[in-house]
Amino acid sequence: MRLFKRKSRPRWNDIRRPLIENNNNNIPCEHHQAGNENPSAQDMFNTHTEQPLQSEEEIPPQPLAERLGLTPDACISEDQKENVSHLIQRSVSQHFPKPPADLNLNLNQNLQQHLLNVQETFHNERLKMGPQRTSTELECLIVIYHIKTFHHLMDLLQNISSSQNIFVLMKWVLHTYLSQDLLGHPELKEMDPIKKVDLLLLTEWAQKAKNKLLEKVQKEVRESLENILQIERRQEGCDCEEAYVQLYVDTIQCVEAKPKEAKKISLKVYFLVQKVCFQELLTFLKRYTVEQAKILGEKAKINAPETIYFFKTLKTCIELKRFVQTKRKHIKRSLCNEIVATLENMEDFTLKLLLDVVSEIAEIHLAKYFKSRNKHFFFLIDIVKMHFPKLSYCKDVLKIVMDGVYNIIAHIYLKYLVQSRQSKLKSCWNPNVGQTVTEDAELLHYTILDLAPGVRQWNFTLLKVPELLECRDTEAVKIIVAVMQHACPTWSDNLQLLPALLRFKGLSWGQVKEVLDALPGQRPVSIFWFYFFNCW
Repeated sequence: MRLFKRKSRPRWNDIRRPLIENNNNNIPCEHHQAGNENPSAQDMFNTHTEQPLQSEEEIPPQPLAERLGLTPDACISEDQKENVSHLIQRSVSQHFPKPPADLNLNLNQNLQQHLLNVQETFHNERLKMGPQRTSTELECLIVIYHIKTFHHLMDLLQNISSSQNIFVLMKWVLHTYLSQDLLGHPELKEMDPIKKVDLLLLTEWAQKAKNKLLEKVQKEVRESLENILQIERRQEGCDCEEAYVQLYVDTIQCVEAKPKEAKKISLKVYFLVQKVCFQELLTFLKRYTVEQAKILGEKAKINAPETIYFFKTLKTCIELKRFVQTKRKHIKRSLCNEIVATLENMEDFTLKLLLDVVSEIAEIHLAKYFKSRNKHFFFLIDIVKMHFPKLSYCKDVLKIVMDGVYNIIAHIYLKYLVQSRQSKLKSCWNPNVGQTVTEDAELLHYTILDLAPGVRQWNFTLLKVPELLECRDTEAVKIIVAVMQHACPTWSDNLQLLPALLRFKGLSWGQVKEVLDALPGQRPVSIFWFYFFNCW
């Protein structure tokens, strides 16, 4: 019997009545005789001899339309499978949720709710089919819903204008669409829907989503970093901790935010997004360092520059470098090295500017000090305290800076000491020159130590001067100088001053050569070299 060649459409009750009568009277119809039994409710659990689902030949399209809440079409195809597909496609299209008009507003809340509605649509369509659904119907629903969903996702992707919403879409596709909440639902396990659908749709969409995500991330991070730089340019003072840390804190948060979201999707997306963010960071740092070098260069020309601006730049470079180095394993080595080099160059430049200011101040005051009859070494100490105040939020940078300040002042002090004559210093200071040097060296040390606890000791050579001046035995002098060489961290800097220091003590050029030649690891020194050493 060919049910679908009738010229006029039979009414649903006319078709349904003989089927009911046949079932009630236990009389098999042609389809049953052909081996396609329609199991009764009692026999549906006998899985050894009965099929659990009705085949597509047993159910005409009208019952499916009724279950889906559709009005049957006026024209019915002879192909049962074609009719099932047509009805399911009509139902999915009719009930599939429309995208929200304000898709890009209210952050990602509207999109998340919309995706939840898309998810519920599939479950509703599946449930409307009821327990009478066939494997053909269910498979057809999965395939049609899959195609409809990815066409819809493609439209959403084109209309989305923020990376945040692209993250939402990608997370939904990866973590919801293929999970137990949708295609991986336990009730669909035997069918294995993922093998039924066209995964090429998913991979094509994922590639386009990834490309658009990287494009949006680059644009948004670049704009955010530019805004951070604009805020920095407008900042007039740096009189609190917030202003001191704001630049590097905002920069790190900006560069780190997108990769954190990407990591929720996959490691591959995470690496790609992080690469884009660090490339933008490098561009930002190149602009920042050029501008900041010019600003600090102008400030360094002032008689009494505010050192806090130099401190802030150093702190920014240090913290950004530390941040980048923690991510070294996850970004390209050449990119990481270029960022670190940019920061280190700026750090070195800033520290040099600051120490040049200190050096100039120390030169002026110590030149006067070694010529004056008034002991005013503490004037220089007061200036150091004034330029480098103790601030709780910049202790680490202060320690770095004071390490250099300490070294410079101690070295310049030694330079002016050996350029002087003992007889003049005894007249200007007191007969015990060594005692005055010790007092000055200790004052310098405790002042720096108070500003930066734990700083290295750079006054060791000065503290050995009294012992050296009092020593009358050449062999003992050799031992003292050797101890200075071993213990002094700045020996390489002070080595050029050593001949003058020995001459300041009163040794002859021959004795100076003898002492220097006796130093461990020291090459024999020509006596003629000393005549070119101008320290007087």
